[in-house]
Amino acid sequence: MRFIEFGQGFSDDDNPLKAGAHATSNALKQLKYSERPNVIFLFSSPDYDPEEILNGVKLITNTKTPIVGGSSRFQIVNNELLKNGVGVGILSSKYINVGVGVGLGVSINPKESGKKAISDAMKNLSMVPKFVMVFIDYCKFEEEVLKGITEVLGITIPIFGGTTTDNFEFKKTYQYCNDVYFDSVVCVAFGGDILPKMAYGNYSESNKQSKPYKPYIYNDIEETKTVITETNKRYIYKLNSINALDYYKNISKFNGSYEELQKDRQFYLSHAFGLLNANGEIILKGPISIKNGVLICGSNVIERNELKMVNITNEKIKELFRSSTNLLINTTPKYESPLTFCCSSTYLPEISEESVKDSLKSCPLNLFGFSTYGEITLRDYMNYTVSMCSIVPDLASISAKDGIHMVTKYPATKETILKINEMGGEVKIEELARALNIHRRTAYDRIEPLLQYGFVEKEHALIKITDFGRLLLKLWI
Repeated sequence: MRFIEFGQGFSDDDNPLKAGAHATSNALKQLKYSERPNVIFLFSSPDYDPEEILNGVKLITNTKTPIVGGSSRFQIVNNELLKNGVGVGILSSKYINVGVGVGLGVSINPKESGKKAISDAMKNLSMVPKFVMVFIDYCKFEEEVLKGITEVLGITIPIFGGTTTDNFEFKKTYQYCNDVYFDSVVCVAFGGDILPKMAYGNYSESNKQSKPYKPYIYNDIEETKTVITETNKRYIYKLNSINALDYYKNISKFNGSYEELQKDRQFYLSHAFGLLNANGEIILKGPISIKNGVLICGSNVIERNELKMVNITNEKIKELFRSSTNLLINTTPKYESPLTFCCSSTYLPEISEESVKDSLKSCPLNLFGFSTYGEITLRDYMNYTVSMCSIVPDLASISAKDGIHMVTKYPATKETILKINEMGGEVKIEELARALNIHRRTAYDRIEPLLQYGFVEKEHALIKITDFGRLLLKLWI
């Protein structure tokens, strides 16, 4: 029995209206019961006209269904890394509730924008959220936006999402929330009988693929530490009191001019600085861009921060996907998830697009998502990571609610399933009828609701209690 359905579709049609419509139609084809969609995720290339993309989606779907998402350099659809197109994901379940909200002006009032978006989302949900998804414009104040969201939401409800992207212009990003927005934050609050499982791949000093560089000689002085000595939020001007670009060019051993370094995106993205936290993880910061001799980071840094340089290899990229996947698979409850939302750093395909593609294809989870300038997992804002969120049904809660509903409507089903369990968990219809001292036809009638709700399964004349049914039995045994 499928408690949650998720359909995915993609189109790279040159016409944005057709691209939105075709991607949506392809996603709907994967749904068996499409009459009750909860939310539509929409991620599109920044080169498209977003208004026309959205109109194409609305042509196909119920206008009351929330549409959320944003611009994305890459789209992740059916475990494929795609580009220059539109990715649509449609979530459908009677056990899920969704509320959405949008806050404007994140570059002017980031904290208040976050508060507005989450307040509206929670109001529209009308219940305590199980988790919240967030899509933020690239505004350079993402941490402040998250602070505003957390002040309203509290610290116990997990947050997941990322920053929308363009083609490294850092100024053509946009967001969807039933309309097209710029300079905004979109919150999607999820409630109901679901459980989120979240994980992200990290970098550590002990990992061979991300081992920091050894001390080196600069102007006849052995540098054992790299310390920020002049900065302004995300801009690094000096390291160890030396011009940041001079220092970076030497420590990274780049063979070329400063102009060549600024243009070599693959090189500087794969040779990144990060902060070492108390858990031994290196939280990468950048540079994500180099302009006018200044190193620009993906998130805030402060003076006196000590930096570690990490060489991001092809194997390390694959390990980021593997570690996230393994964490989700091994995290309880181990129920099958129809959807694992993936936020993959836009910087990783610039280092090795093939490594990202191979990792997505080999992942056993059903992945959908987008590429980000920054990833949000459990309220933390990070760069260069692979973050994943699986949505699984809360089967214990569902079995109890559905069981009470079934027994209220069909009282004899309780006695029937208890008798099947008493007889070993599986039994033939004739044997069950004799044990209950009822006619064979009556036994069939009693079994029908149990089959309908998924508490038992039938193979020829053999009736067997499902794992879902065993959860229901825990209420009575």
